[in-house]
This record gives sequence, structure tokens and C-alpha cells, in this order.
Amino acid sequence: MTAAEVRIRSVRTPDEFAACEAMSRDIWGAAERNVVPRELLLTMQINGGLVLGAFGPDQRMVGFVFGFAGVRDGRLRICSHQLGVMPEYRGRGIGIALKQAQREEALRLGYELITWTFDPLEARNAYINLHRLGCIARVYDRDHYGPMEDELNKGLPSDRFEAEWWLTPTVAPGADRRPPPAPGADQTPRPKPGDGAELPADLPVLLDADRDGKPRRGSMDLAAERRGLIRVPVDFQAVKRRDLELALQWRLESRAAFEAALSEGLVATDCTREGWYVMDRLGKADEPRERP
Repeated sequence: MTAAEVRIRSVRTPDEFAACEAMSRDIWGAAERNVVPRELLLTMQINGGLVLGAFGPDQRMVGFVFGFAGVRDGRLRICSHQLGVMPEYRGRGIGIALKQAQREEALRLGYELITWTFDPLEARNAYINLHRLGCIARVYDRDHYGPMEDELNKGLPSDRFEAEWWLTPTVAPGADRRPPPAPGADQTPRPKPGDGAELPADLPVLLDADRDGKPRRGSMDLAAERRGLIRVPVDFQAVKRRDLELALQWRLESRAAFEAALSEGLVATDCTREGWYVMDRLGKADEPRERP
């Protein structure tokens, strides 16, 4: 079953909300305290939030996404909290289709921004968020959720990037995937590495991997640079399963690299399938802000 065969719509019935609850437990193997109960999902749905399900031809739910209404700095947004697709249906474009449906519904309701968090070391998620959807990330939060016990996150600090997905850009055609330009930003079009363009050879590399797969620091002097590169593992979960101590090294070294870039006003604007982040200077007015 492909994304074209899936129907995405609002979750409506008690049984459908229960299916979302059960799916979150199955996907993340989460402790009971981390599962969002069906009653709360229903309450969010009828009070400005969004709960969407992906349904197959047999009307079985195979994926869902949900978020709630939020406000920060005087701006309304959808805070997207969970997106999950059943394992047997992954890699078929259903997750992207759920996000696009979320975007359309948020626009219909009058929202201009959707935000969510993601692990900076999960290269596949970064590629989807930054490259496929066109988000930016300029807030890095150490141990965002505190200790986590689900299978994907346990054992390491829960550092997170915040993805910002601007829904009403003001830049030229094709920019529906990009955020509105920051005041003073360089708006010269650049090839996106994930589209097959080669990474520029002259960019400073803040973090790379050595032959043994260990993180290797590069230049942290970014004062005169407009862009820089940070590398993360292609499959961080495999690193964790093989060597938790090495995974912790990647967490700490990547944290240092991202924070160094953000402190100089660089923003994560792209990520390749191979785990190369592109950090771009969008202008003084868009310097990273602290999470309230």
C-alpha cells in the first residue's frame, strides 16, 4: 500500500482515538505515562488541535499525526507532538502525506506555523524535516524531556531541535517548502545538497566522523563564515545498539558543534541523506532564541 492508496482525514470516533492511543504504544514501546490517552486526543481535536489518521482501503488506521494549539511570542501555532506509521507501512511516503495533510488543515484553520521537536542525531528525520518539508531549526535544547524510557530514546540525554515549519512563505515560486526569509537574510538561491548537489568543498566542517565511526571535531571558528557543515551518523539507532558509550560521545560532540554554530547565528536549513547538516547564516534578526 502506497501513500496514494491511503486516505487521510480527521480522527472522529472513540474507536479511532483508541486506535491512535494503541498505535503510539505499539510504535514507541512507550511506558504508560508517555502514551497520550484517547480522551485527551478527543479534547484537543475539538478545541483547536489536529488529530489526523491515515486509513487504508480496509479502513484500518496505519498512521496518525496529532498536535495541539499553542502560542509563543504572541504567535499562534500548531505544536505537533507525535507522528507515527506502523512498521510494515514505513518507507511508502505515508509520513510525508500525513505532514502535508496537517499543513493543509492548519492553513484552513488560520495557522501560519507548525513546530515540533526531533532528535538532532536522527539523520533520517532531519532529512525529512529540513530537506523534504523545508523546515528550519534554530533552537537546540539540552535534555529537553529529561530521562526517557521508551526504546528509541532511553539511555541518553534527550537533546532536541525545534523544527519550524512556516506555512505562508513570501518568497518566489517553489518556495512553498521554505520559511519566510528573515529580515536581512541572503535570499540568493542555492542548490540543496539533498537534491543531488555536491557539498561545497570550501565550507568549514565543525564535526565529522573518523574511520572508526567516532565523532571528530573540526573548526569551531565561525565568526567570518556564512555556512558550515555538521555530520551525524546515518543510523544512530544502530550506533546505540552496538555501543552506547559511542552514542553518548556523538550526543555530546554534536551538541557542542550545534551550539557553537547557533551561538554564531547559523541555523540548520538542510540535511542530506548521509547525515550532513548545512548550517546557514540567515541574518542578525534571526539569531537563536532561548526556549521560554
